[in-house]
Parts: sequence; structure tokens; C-alpha cells
Amino acid sequence: MTWSIAWSAQVTAPVASIEAGPGWIAIGHGRRLTMLDDAGAHRWSADVLFSPHRMVAAGPYLGVLAAHGFTVHQLVDGVALNEGRSATRGFSSLVARPGGGWIASGREGGLHLFSAEGRGRRRIDMDAPRAVRGALDRDHAVVHAKDGLLHIVHLDGGVPPVTLGDTSWTWSSPMGRDGLLLRSVEGVLHRGAPGPSGWDRLERVDDEVLEPVAACRTSLGWCVLELDGRVREATSGAVLEGSDGGVEPMAFLASDGEATLVGVTRSGLIRCWYGGERERVERVARRALAADGARQDDWALRRRRFEAAVEAEASGDWEVAAEHYDALGRTQDAARVRKQRGEGA
Repeated sequence: MTWSIAWSAQVTAPVASIEAGPGWIAIGHGRRLTMLDDAGAHRWSADVLFSPHRMVAAGPYLGVLAAHGFTVHQLVDGVALNEGRSATRGFSSLVARPGGGWIASGREGGLHLFSAEGRGRRRIDMDAPRAVRGALDRDHAVVHAKDGLLHIVHLDGGVPPVTLGDTSWTWSSPMGRDGLLLRSVEGVLHRGAPGPSGWDRLERVDDEVLEPVAACRTSLGWCVLELDGRVREATSGAVLEGSDGGVEPMAFLASDGEATLVGVTRSGLIRCWYGGERERVERVARRALAADGARQDDWALRRRRFEAAVEAEASGDWEVAAEHYDALGRTQDAARVRKQRGEGA
């Protein structure tokens, strides 16, 4: 699958975390949160008391772990909803809870449950895990224990955890739409889909030995960040352009879950890749701009027109969609939507 560099940007060092979602990218650096749109333009910045080492988005909120504390911020402007909560030695990992709320693992043990606004709800006693990796539903969390085993923990308490097999994993990714990635002691990647009572699916991704430090799920498949800073597709093993060298390696990786991938170095260099159909549209548009000498604002207009065409087509406004496609020179798309209009008449 093709990925190409779309843009680069710079924020102040040191960078400690990154998170991305549809149309936005959040960077935790120094004692600041910075939000960019997915074209690299600045949206907002917010100062925090400590360096944010983990961020997770859920609905209109951004959950942030910093030092010993946990705070929730509004995604639209970065404003904190309350003074936050803290634990001895702080929290090591954070995931969103389906239906609203958060699950954080404490560095000294226990799973801490919070409301969507960040208010404490309850604590589940357990040994300190490596990380909580996701939630199957509102009542079941996937936890990677220090011994390498994965467990399904019932969040109502009183029910013993379910151990997912007897394999000890050296590394695991956060859960994506089809499960999570796992690294065996032999260094081989696996893709697993856990269920409340065991594995629904567990399979090898590749026989090549990898050293992943981060991974994220896109609409095109899993991408992993390796220990040496290279970003590669998990299935094909292809290394993304611009991640296989340079002065400083990528240290963090995130995705909007679709066709935008973003990496950042500790010194604050941000690099964004577009993939799949988005990469093709961007590439065609860039070539057209180079051919006719159009300025950047012309490209922005073309991009908005294309998005308007897609939106009109999705809502069944065939004529408006066809007019936009005609203006973009996409005659086949224009003919296609006009045919849909005729069939629907």
C-alpha cells in the first residue's frame, strides 16, 4: 500500500506523547498540549503543570496522564474540565471505556475507573500491570501483565480474570478495530482478537523479527514504529518514506484510524503521511498544481471542492456532486453520479 509524506512541522522539545483523530493531531511537549489540524495548521495550545506522557481521545474529550496525575481536557480548545486526579507514583497507561469514562492502570497496582469528565469512580485491586490495552466492552478490560500474559479483567470486580493462553508476550499494542498486535519472545508479530473467555483469533503477521515500540491501526492495516525509528507496514514490512534515516529517529506514532499517519521525534519534528485513496487524491492534485503553476490557495480550494463533492454524493445530491466533479476535471466521477441520479429517478 502506498504512503507518501504530506507535510512536516515543528513544535518545541522535548516531545513526550502524541494522539490523533479525524482531522486533528495532538502533541504533548514540554509542559504544553498543542493541537494541529491534519494539514499541519495550528489550532490551539494549552499549558499544563507537568509533561504529558500519555494522551487518549474519547468523544469530545482528551484524557491526559502527566507526572502523578490524570486530567481530562476539552478536545475543542484544551481547557481542563477539573483539577484532575492523582495516585502514588502516578498512572502508567490509559484507555477510553466504551459508553464513556476511562480506565487507568496505577504504577503501584490497581485499575482506576473514572467518569467521562475525569471524576474517580472506583478502584479494582490487582498487581501493577505493564499496561491496560483496551476494553472489549464496558465490563471487560484487556490487561498486559508484568509476566507477559494477557488477561481479561471484569470491571465489576468479584470475577477472577481470564488468562488468554499461556504465551508470554514481550510487547503489545493498544487495541484497534480488529484486536491488537503482540510480539512473541522470538520477536515474531502476531495479531490477536481477544474475547471475554479467550482468543477469538490469534495468528502470525510475519516471520520477520521486529522490535516494535508503538503501533497504530489505520484503514489500510497496522503500522508499527520500530526501535530504530523506522515506520513500517506490519503485514508487508514496507518501510515508509522519510522514516528510514535522517538525523533523528521517530519516537512516537499515531493515526486517525483511517488514512493519515503521523510520527514525531523527541526534538519536535512532526512528519505526516497520507495513504490509500487520500494519498492518490493528494498526489493527483499536486501534479495538477505543478503543471499549471497554481498557488497553494488554489489547491486548498480544490480540496474543499472535492470534499464537498464527496459529501454531496453521500447525501444523494447527485447534481451538486456532478458539478463539483466536473469543476475538478473528474469526468468519470461526474458521469457516475449522474447515472446514479437517473437510476434513482
